Amino acid sequence: MLRPWGGSRVARRFGWDAGSAVGEWWLASCYPGMETALHETAGNLATWLETEGRALNCPEAIDFPILLKFLDAEETLSLQVHPNDDVAARHGLPGGKTEAWHILDADANACVYLGTAPGTTCAEIMSRIEAGASNEDVLSMMNRLAVRAGDTLFVKAGTLHAIAGGVSLFEVQQNSDATYRMHDWGRGRALHLEQARDAMIDGPPSQIIRPEVGQDWTTLVDCSAFQLSRAKPNAPIKIAPTDGYALLTLLAGTGELQGKQGTQATLSAGDTLLVLDEVELAGADLDLLLVQPGL
Repeated sequence: MLRPWGGSRVARRFGWDAGSAVGEWWLASCYPGMETALHETAGNLATWLETEGRALNCPEAIDFPILLKFLDAEETLSLQVHPNDDVAARHGLPGGKTEAWHILDADANACVYLGTAPGTTCAEIMSRIEAGASNEDVLSMMNRLAVRAGDTLFVKAGTLHAIAGGVSLFEVQQNSDATYRMHDWGRGRALHLEQARDAMIDGPPSQIIRPEVGQDWTTLVDCSAFQLSRAKPNAPIKIAPTDGYALLTLLAGTGELQGKQGTQATLSAGDTLLVLDEVELAGADLDLLLVQPGL
């Protein structure tokens, strides 16, 4: 998906053909109008869930709760906020948008802005924006976090945030496209200040998640919307969905997948797979992310 802030980092990383800068690559989506096409078969994820998926006890497309993306930010994204489920319902939307980011690549001085600076409230930022605050003023009121490849951040619905330029990342989120822009650095796009005022929530300072990751699955984020785990195995690793299905994304390496029923598949960096039963993956230089629905 083209965005004014898009870049070419993701395309270069995975060897994908992109004729111009791309801001978002939607990896697994049932969102209306943006359903993910299936590899080497007709249709998309939503149509598959409504046909073959029904016999495998998969959720209906309308109820599929997760959306996966790669984001590629050459320039800074807007300052924005997403509603939680309650606020979304008040606004006539099907659901809220809690998400998590896993950093793929980052320039030496790259950062994200997540939450407000200590001693600053969302209401104070909104007031300054409405009074015509400069870009520098807005950023000075945000919580700045320097990031590097491998970092993970949890973005609870209601948290003000902006991804700065020079960053590419993997994003897992609720199946929603509800985004309220508060400030857009002079790009001239529409703002959604009243909706943002209703959605924004003050909270404790956000922190970077940097656990040691090895052979086994390490949980990065575990919330009511989803669970995100990572592994960098040097031996065969099992993927066993705990609630009927999981989504596996290869950030690096190549692997051979073996299922209980004799199913096989060759996977490479950039691939995302819907896993419906226990499988085993063996390969070289693997860096894996696993997303499962929240409990």
